[in-house]
Amino acid sequence: MGASKEIFCIMREEQFNAMQQHERESLIYVEFRESNEYENNKDDKNYLTLKKAEKKAKNELQQYLFNKRNQ
Repeated sequence: MGASKEIFCIMREEQFNAMQQHERESLIYVEFRESNEYENNKDDKNYLTLKKAEKKAKNELQQYLFNKRNQ
């Protein structure tokens, strides 16, 4: 049997709330974010620094995993 895969999706809060209770309970991970996170924080230097580091780390991780799969 192969490894199971995970699916990441983005949905509106109304859609999430419309799900049946047992469906929400079966989710492994749930994270709530503001849809306008950047707009609310674009003048915050600390936020921008952390967001830039997050983006760089994500890109490096994706490159590493790609190279690892294709060696």
